[in-house]
Amino acid sequence: MKIVKKLTGLIKCCGLRVSCCGFKNFLPPEKGFTLLELLVSIAILSMVLVMIYGTLSMGSRAWEKGEEDIEKIQRMRVVMSLLSREIKSTFPYKVTPSELDTHKEFYAFEGKKDSVKFVSTIPLKGGRRGLSWLSFWVESEEGLVVVERDALRSDIFKERNSIDNDEIEVLDSNVTSMKLEYYELKSGKEEGEGEGEWKEHWDAEKERTLPHAVKIELTFEEEGRREGDEEEIYYRELIIPLMIHTKKLRGRRGSRSDLD
Repeated sequence: MKIVKKLTGLIKCCGLRVSCCGFKNFLPPEKGFTLLELLVSIAILSMVLVMIYGTLSMGSRAWEKGEEDIEKIQRMRVVMSLLSREIKSTFPYKVTPSELDTHKEFYAFEGKKDSVKFVSTIPLKGGRRGLSWLSFWVESEEGLVVVERDALRSDIFKERNSIDNDEIEVLDSNVTSMKLEYYELKSGKEEGEGEGEWKEHWDAEKERTLPHAVKIELTFEEEGRREGDEEEIYYRELIIPLMIHTKKLRGRRGSRSDLD
């Protein structure tokens, strides 16, 4: 009994209580979060998560927009480069009339304000050889199209309405309009010098020569890829000199320098 009393006193000194059933650990009152504190914490955590998600979402959209812009610019560059390559390579191919034809001999070149036809030394298709008769124009609901034929065919001046659909190839469906002008260089006092003017049409039979340069303005209309995006319109302009005139001008300058 004395031993029990001594243990009881020791336990009380150590902060423990004795019950009738035995000993029980005495623990300080438990402390926790109140409902208000939990709600505030959840609200702060939600705001942080929303901010992180918004930042990541904005970065993702910016990345996708950048990739789309690069793709658009690259596609426009390819179309402009193709037109530049073909027009630069215009060949001074003359249409020889038959004996019964009353027309005079003229260059195979037809330039209008919305279309152009000419003979090129570089075919569009890799398997084709020789000179190609190319026709470029913008077809409604189709975009920029081209027809390639052998320049030696007798029906190269075939009207657009009578061209077979199998011959038409779409270069870019996003091109909605094409505007062309043709530069005529008037000879001055010295060779290679003089003033010129831009014309909306070029009649090779009347002009008796090829234009010195061709100006092309294309309108690209890009539809929004995501819902709610507006259509984007781009304009590209390019002045293309014909190599046949450039070579002649260089040859003349070279001969003049040799004489000097």
